[in-house]
Amino acid sequence: MRALILAALVLVSAPSLRAEEEVLPPPPGDVGGAEVPLEPPPIEVAPGEAVVFEDEAEAVATSAPLLPLSLAEAVTLAMEGNLTLQAARFDEPVAFALYEAADASFDSLLTAGLDVARNETPSTFSFTGTSNDEQDVIGLRAGWQRALRRGGSVTVLYEADRLDSNSAVAAVNPAYSNGLSVQVVKPLLRGAGDVALTDLRQRSNDIETARATLETAVETLLAQVVGAYWELAYTDALIEARRKSLEVAEELLDDAESRRDAEVGTPLDVAEARAGLERRRSDLLEAEGIRGTQEDQLLALMMPFGASRSAGRRIVLTDSLEQLETAVPTLADARQYVGLALRGRSELRASRAQIANRSLDVLRAHDAIRPQLDLRGSLGSRGLDSSAGRSLEDVLTGRAVSLGVGVEISMALGRRAARANWRAAAWARRQAQIRLRETENQIVVQVRAALRRLETALAQVRAGEEEVRAAVEGQEGEREKLQEGYSTPFRVLQKEDDMTAARTRVARARANLKIAEAELWRAVGQLAQNLGVEVPRWGACNVCR
Repeated sequence: MRALILAALVLVSAPSLRAEEEVLPPPPGDVGGAEVPLEPPPIEVAPGEAVVFEDEAEAVATSAPLLPLSLAEAVTLAMEGNLTLQAARFDEPVAFALYEAADASFDSLLTAGLDVARNETPSTFSFTGTSNDEQDVIGLRAGWQRALRRGGSVTVLYEADRLDSNSAVAAVNPAYSNGLSVQVVKPLLRGAGDVALTDLRQRSNDIETARATLETAVETLLAQVVGAYWELAYTDALIEARRKSLEVAEELLDDAESRRDAEVGTPLDVAEARAGLERRRSDLLEAEGIRGTQEDQLLALMMPFGASRSAGRRIVLTDSLEQLETAVPTLADARQYVGLALRGRSELRASRAQIANRSLDVLRAHDAIRPQLDLRGSLGSRGLDSSAGRSLEDVLTGRAVSLGVGVEISMALGRRAARANWRAAAWARRQAQIRLRETENQIVVQVRAALRRLETALAQVRAGEEEVRAAVEGQEGEREKLQEGYSTPFRVLQKEDDMTAARTRVARARANLKIAEAELWRAVGQLAQNLGVEVPRWGACNVCR
């Protein structure tokens, strides 16, 4: 009777089984008798080029075109497209322009003018028959003036007037008057000597500050790019480790279900395996979310998000954390690297340029305390005739020559403002010197900290590699015990957790080692040189020194 019931059930269910077989997809590798690959062929791309998918379904599946990227390519893109660096590059041309403006104060000044006037005065002579004396004047003036680099100025002035009067006593009417004079003002106390060049020298120091600031911006950017690149590499290693752990959890769940169905396992084993699987899936999703944020940070360092090259790209790193330097500096090399840093850091050059400016402020403020004592001299020649040509000839031949020399002194009583400015300038210089010392101290700390991180990371890499090997052996042994029935999926997952943690720690140590190396060269001030990057320069100044 039981056999008849089973036969009837088979006959009833046969049509439905055939219907399911008709809608099932063909097995991989056999479609219409033709062999198809089990996996899509790899995409071949040149480094630094984005992958653009022609098939819309393929683009959706991969979610974004790929951007293969090495560290060198990331550095190149950042040097070309980083917005902070582009803004910093304007500091140097601005400083050059201000230097040129300061130097222009010693340029020649040309002046020219034309005056037309009528002057009327009451007549003092009754026999002229007029109540007013009238005089028409047409005047022409031209001058040249230039400030001297050691203080003072030189002025050359030419004047030409035509005078026409109704006066009966005018001996020459109309008359042409010409005059040529040279005036020299030379300060003897305040404003004399190097003080006249303080503004120009400060602008020259500002150029050095701008260059050092640009180098600092480049070094900072490169350190950020290197750090972001290797942080992303670490996250990729973390994702890979968690993905392998997820695959192991899936295999254990399948194995637990098979053992339960075969009545050699328990539902508790299945529940433990499923809980482990879901936790690992959650960990993987968390790591992928972190990767997206880090990818955006690296893209933002390399180019604006509005750029066509950055829109919707997914970065694929081509440099591996496995590549370790053979020779790693240690804390014993601190003296050597500190010496390099104190000689080469751009921040120190900028601080020294600021101290030089503060010293010039002290010089200028101290000069303002002194009295103003100017030596003045003038030499002139004049001519007067009824003919403009003869009047000019009189000037050139020195018919009427005038010569004058004088001294003028002026001084504010008490000079309280000048003395207060001098004290303030001296204190500001001392403040800048203390800040330089503080910067040097910070640099020493940065160098030593980077060396210490290098030592620690290298030791962690070596220890982590041994830990990974031990974790792999432990996980394999536990799986063998599970197959023999002496273990549980929970204990296998624990061993898998240990192996994932070991792989994660060694990847973290490798990333820390590479980041610490970049931080060391950043602390020394030679990260750009170490990466083969040339700091951009603007123009050239032949008179800035």
